Amino acid sequence: MATFSNNFCLLMLLCFMMSWSMMFNIVLSNVAPAPSNWPGPVSSSYETYLANCASKLDPICGRDIYFAVFYGNATIIKDCCDELVHDVGKVCHDDMTKFVLTKTQFKSSDVEIMERSQKVWNDCVGLVES
Repeated sequence: MATFSNNFCLLMLLCFMMSWSMMFNIVLSNVAPAPSNWPGPVSSSYETYLANCASKLDPICGRDIYFAVFYGNATIIKDCCDELVHDVGKVCHDDMTKFVLTKTQFKSSDVEIMERSQKVWNDCVGLVES
């Protein structure tokens, strides 16, 4: 139960970051994001970059992708795959996954989660291109 509560809080934090980003219409054209293998600590510009990545997803799609990557128990519909592939992109998808891995109890299963993340990406690319 505590695990669900922690994950729910993290999901709510990501939703808040998305809302905040959309509400203030953040433009990141002159802010260089941290590299994909960024070990931390996370700077405010990197958090802004991640919030911008997350804001490109419909909240329901974000939820489904989150559960597919971190729990392997969600199906992602074609519209959500389209948003992931065409709006979010591979780098943002990977960076958001890595960020969540550094902040949660998922650290112990990071290899499995990164494999699921890659599978979600590959499945979405295949679905969108079909």
